[in-house]
Amino acid sequence: MKLGIVYNNFLAPKFAGGGAIHSYEVVKRLSKFFNVVYYPSSPVFSWNREIVLQRAKEIEREGIKVSPEFYSILDDQEKFKVRGIKKFLLSDKIAREVSKRYTVDVDFLYEPDHTSFDIFYLGKSTKFGLTLHEPLFYNNSLRYLRRLIKFYKFNPYTGKGFYTRFLYNELYSKPKYKRILKKYKPTFIAAVSKGSLEESGLEGEVLFPGNAFDSELLKLRNGGKEDYIVFWSRLNQDKGIHEIPDIIKRIQSKLSKKVKLILMGRFFDKYNERLFWNKVKKYGLNVEYLGFVSKERLYDTVSKAKLLIYPTHVDGFSLVVLEALAVGTPVVAYGIPAIRSVYSGLSAVKIVKEFDQEDMSRKACEILSSTEEDIEEITNEPKLLDFLKLHSSWDNVANAIKNIIVKYSI
Repeated sequence: MKLGIVYNNFLAPKFAGGGAIHSYEVVKRLSKFFNVVYYPSSPVFSWNREIVLQRAKEIEREGIKVSPEFYSILDDQEKFKVRGIKKFLLSDKIAREVSKRYTVDVDFLYEPDHTSFDIFYLGKSTKFGLTLHEPLFYNNSLRYLRRLIKFYKFNPYTGKGFYTRFLYNELYSKPKYKRILKKYKPTFIAAVSKGSLEESGLEGEVLFPGNAFDSELLKLRNGGKEDYIVFWSRLNQDKGIHEIPDIIKRIQSKLSKKVKLILMGRFFDKYNERLFWNKVKKYGLNVEYLGFVSKERLYDTVSKAKLLIYPTHVDGFSLVVLEALAVGTPVVAYGIPAIRSVYSGLSAVKIVKEFDQEDMSRKACEILSSTEEDIEEITNEPKLLDFLKLHSSWDNVANAIKNIIVKYSI
C-alpha cells in the first residue's frame, strides 16, 4: 500500500514541539509497513532554502521518500515565500497553489499533526486522514471566552489579550475548519486524546496510546527524592506560568514553611517573564531558574523532585506529565479535557478543577508531606506501571495509527 504523508515540520528550521516529535517517530515506523511518499506542505516554502534542502536529505536517509516534485516547487520558492500578516492572510491560497504542483499517486494520504491545510486540497482525489494534537478549534464559544478571560492576560507591548485569541478562534479557525471539513470531508480524524475531539466538538478515533516516551527514562525511577517542586514546559500563559507563584504561596501557607521550586524552560516573552518574577519577589519565594537545559539534566532534576505542579490550560495530551510519571514523580494538574481523558484513574496524578488554586495547593501539600515510601507506592502501582509500559514505545503508537489507516483504506 502506498501512503502519502502531508506535513511541514519534518523540514522545520527550529524545534517544532511535541507534535513534531510524535510525527517523526511515527512516520519513520510507518515506512516499515507502507511505501511512504512525503509531500512537504506549503509552510516549508517560507523557510530558509538551504536548511530545508538539508532536512529533506536527512529525511530521505531515514528511508522516507520525498516527492520529486518538491524540489521543482522549491525552485519557485519566491512565489510562495510570505511573512508577517501576509502569511496569515494568504496561507489558504498558498496551500491550494502548492497542492496543485503535486501529482498525488498514493492509496491514502495522512497528516500526522494537523498543521497543514494542504491535506484537504491534496486529498480531493483520494482518501485522507489527520491526527489532532490540540483542539482544531474551540467549539463552545462562551465557555472558551470565560476561560480565556481568566488566564490569557493583556500584554501592553503586543496589544494582544484574551480578545485576540477569542477573535482568532471565532473569525478564523472555527469558521474556516468547519467550512473546509464540510467541503473536503476526511476519511477519518484521529486525536492523541479524547480531549482534543471534545473541545472541537468533533467525532473521531482516539489513538491508544497517543504518545510515547523514551524507555531509558524508566531507569531514573526510585532513585530517591529531594525536597522541591518542579515545573517545566513552555513558560507562557497557556501553561499557567502566572498562577504558579500564587499556588506556591498557598502551599507555603499550608505547610508553614518555605518550599523550593525548580523552573526549567524558556519564557514566552519579556513581559510575561517580568510579571512572573515580580510575583516571586513580592511573595518572597524560593525559585531556582535553570533555563533551557539538556535532556539529561532535565530528567535527572524531575526524577528527584517530590512533585510536578502543572496548571495547564492548553494541552492535547501532555508529554510533560507522561515524562514526569516515567521518572517516578507524581503530578498535580488542572483537569482540562486532555488531562482528564489521558490520566484519570492514576493515583500518581491528582486532578483538580481548572483554576482551583486552593485545591491544587491542598493536593500538593498532601504529596509534599508524604514520605519517599508513600510516593514510591503511588508511582509504582500496577495500573500506572501498565500505563507506562504501553506508552514506553513509539512502536505502539505507530501500530495504533497503522491500524486506523488500514481500517479506513479498505
